[in-house]
This record gives sequence, C-alpha cells and structure tokens, in this order.
Amino acid sequence: MQKIFSSIYNFFDRIFNGIDLAVRKFILRPFSWFLEKMDPLSYKLEGTKLKKILQYSIYPIFMAATLPIGFKLIEHGYNSRTFIATIIMFMVMGFIWAPLERLIPFSRKWLGDKDTATDFMLFTGSKYWGDFINQPIRLATITLIVQEISPEIGYQIWPVNLHPYLQVFLLLSINDFFRYWYHRWMHENEFMWRWHAVHHSSERLYWFNGTRSHPIEGLVQSMLWAIPLAFVKAPVEIVFVTNLLGRVIGRFQHTNMDLKVGIFDYIFSTPKNHRYHHSKIAKIGHTNYGGDVIFWDLLFGTFYLPKGEEPSDEIGIEEMPFYPKNFLGLMMAPFTYGRMKKKAIELGYLPNEQEKSLKT
Repeated sequence: MQKIFSSIYNFFDRIFNGIDLAVRKFILRPFSWFLEKMDPLSYKLEGTKLKKILQYSIYPIFMAATLPIGFKLIEHGYNSRTFIATIIMFMVMGFIWAPLERLIPFSRKWLGDKDTATDFMLFTGSKYWGDFINQPIRLATITLIVQEISPEIGYQIWPVNLHPYLQVFLLLSINDFFRYWYHRWMHENEFMWRWHAVHHSSERLYWFNGTRSHPIEGLVQSMLWAIPLAFVKAPVEIVFVTNLLGRVIGRFQHTNMDLKVGIFDYIFSTPKNHRYHHSKIAKIGHTNYGGDVIFWDLLFGTFYLPKGEEPSDEIGIEEMPFYPKNFLGLMMAPFTYGRMKKKAIELGYLPNEQEKSLKT
C-alpha cells in the first residue's frame, strides 16, 4: 500500500514541479529581469531624503486612496469578485507593489522569486476551491442558520446613517474580531495549526504570499466567519469597499518594503508588527493575530512591538526544519504533520511530551 501511495505521490509531484518550472520560465522570468534592473537605483537611494519620503508617505497615501477609489468603482458598476476580476486585481497590485519592494526593500534576502510559482499555484487552487466548493457550502449553511433564527436581525442594527468611510472601518473591525479569534485558535490548537502552518512555511515575506494557505483552512474559516457576519447586514457597497481595503492591508502586511508607518502600527496589521507574527521564535510568532486591524491584540493582550527594535528577517517554522517547500508537499503537510513532528522531536528541534511536563 505504501508503495502505491508513494508512486501516486511521485507522479503528481512531477506534474506540479513541471507546472512550477513553466510558471517560472514563461511568467516570472521576464518580470524578474525587469525588477533586477532596478537594483542599481535601489542602492543609490540608500540614505537619501527621497527614500525617507517614500518610507513615510507610501502607506498613508495608499490607505487614504483606497476608500474613494473603492466607492468610485461602485459608482461605475464594478463590484465583481469573480475569478478573472480577482486575477486582474492582483496583477494591478503586483505591478505596483513588486517594483516598490525592489526599490526600498526591508530585506534584500527576501528579494527573488524561488517560491513565487508555488504561491501562484496555491493561490489559483485555493481560488477555484473557494469559488466552487467553499462558497456553495457556506451559502447553504448561512441560509439555513439565518432563516432559523431571523433574517431581519441585521437590518435593525447596522448604522446606515454613519458616513460611508466610518461604516467601512466599523465593518473592517467587526470582521477582524471574528478573524482574530479564529486566527488565535489556529495558533493555540495543534490540530488547527496543522493547516495554518502552511501559511507560516514561507521563509520570506513579499506582497503576494499573504495568499499562501491550505484550502481546507479556507473552508473552515469561511464557515466560522460567515455565520456571525451573516447577521451584520451592511450595504453591498460598504462590503465591497471593506473587502478592497482588506486586500490593500493584506498586501502591505506581507510586503518587503521598508516602510515607517508610525501610529498606524497600533491601528492596523502593518508590515512591521506582522513580521513579528512570522518570527521563527514560536513565543514571538504567537502574537499580533489581527488580519486587518491590530487593536484586538492590544485589547486581548497578544500585541507585540518592542520599542527601538526591528523584526528579524529570519522567519518560518524553526521547529519543523523539514517542512515541505513545494506545492504538493504543502498540500499534504497537514496529513504528514505527525511524522514531521516525530522527526523534529528525535532531532531535538521540539521537546518531547515528557520534557514538556517537566518544564511545567
């Protein structure tokens, strides 16, 4: 049986490795060549006033521009979340974020694209899974639950008279309240961590790898978020702009840009505070759970941002040195987690259960 499974795995592994190679060669290589041409300019910017201006201005400009742009898109009838629309949105963001990351990188070690093809496949697979499996299950469940309780609840409580921008920040905060607890649960419960560890397997942060996740995690996540939010009946335009703002925050959250955002570090999930969340040191990594806003971490005691310190660019899962890097390996990682953990204990990367009991 083991031989059959191994043969099947190797067959699909060769297929996905071939796709990985094709994505690198035909999609990423021309773009990488263009980005590499920016390196001399990047070095010239070091220590200049222009770099400082970029560091302090990029984040607030993008955040402030997202809201009017979002409402303008709604005015012109654009509120699509189809697969093609999502691809176009990420392409636009990529043509903005990737050059800026090359121009003012936080870590030059994080430049390059050795894992971008894998992230592209994870994103594409998760998007198809989300549209054709997650969404029907989620909608059916929500419909049943809401109809059983009361479909009118949310219409009575949403403050439609508030300024639209305030409504967006209110919905963003409510969304992230549920996201915070789900995210924290994934870190504090070992079974849930099996799935979420895929997201933390990356050894660098850049604008696109916020999309790195296991599709099963997305299924559970969409169910747990969607049920309570089904009773928050915000207008469709507020939902669209909130989702757009969340996408922008997500790109900044994982960006390799060296930004200085000041007070925003205590309001949103920013590049700086989120880098601590991806720390190799488990105690530090289990902090800053906020996906869009960070004040739930401040309120519930999981915020981490030491003054006068910069986060390390050493990230990943230190206690799992043999965690897979390729697409199929990451898809199988939650199911092979026990074997990886056993090997990590044998090699001394993780304490065994007896050592844990002695420490406590």
